[in-house]
Amino acid sequence: GIDLVMIGVAHDERIAWDRHPLARLGAGDGAGSELKKVCMIATCGRRKGLVCSLSRVVCFGEVSEELRKIHDVCMEVDAELNLATTPGKTADELYKLAAKAYADRCFPEQIEQHHQGGLIGYKCRHWIAQPGGTQVVKAGRAYAWNPTIAGKTIGTKSEDTILVTRDGSVENLTPSSDWPYVEAKTADGKTMKRPDILVK
Repeated sequence: GIDLVMIGVAHDERIAWDRHPLARLGAGDGAGSELKKVCMIATCGRRKGLVCSLSRVVCFGEVSEELRKIHDVCMEVDAELNLATTPGKTADELYKLAAKAYADRCFPEQIEQHHQGGLIGYKCRHWIAQPGGTQVVKAGRAYAWNPTIAGKTIGTKSEDTILVTRDGSVENLTPSSDWPYVEAKTADGKTMKRPDILVK
């Protein structure tokens, strides 16, 4: 089985202001906290000692223009990071790549709003990409990138766990077989399947 390490659930406007939507204390009566339209679930699970992370977004009804736009950008930034995770690349290089990917898509401030992910294994993250980071990507290790964007009324995230294989390619370790995926494009024309918004 898989042991739950962390689960974060947020809905509607809370997704825009809470990048790590952990449970919080409140009145306990549920007043004002009912799911209206959009739900984001972020989780980490452990199996045989190793941890994987993933996030998914569900929309009940038509996807708003704002959510569509920011989720498309999130998936593209995620694809940029995943496909650039090659042996020898440093945490600093990957941070700069993420910053450029956000900026090129008109969301330069988002790089500063939340960590972007990094090496995963026996912990949810062993290191995260940051300016000046000297940690190096190695083959045979897993990485989880989690770009997020907060819009004016809604937020989103794109996240899976990848394995950097011995030949330097990446394998998605957390695909969801019954989830909608789209081909997200990188600036250099490569594509990677990323989890889209599930519409119910």
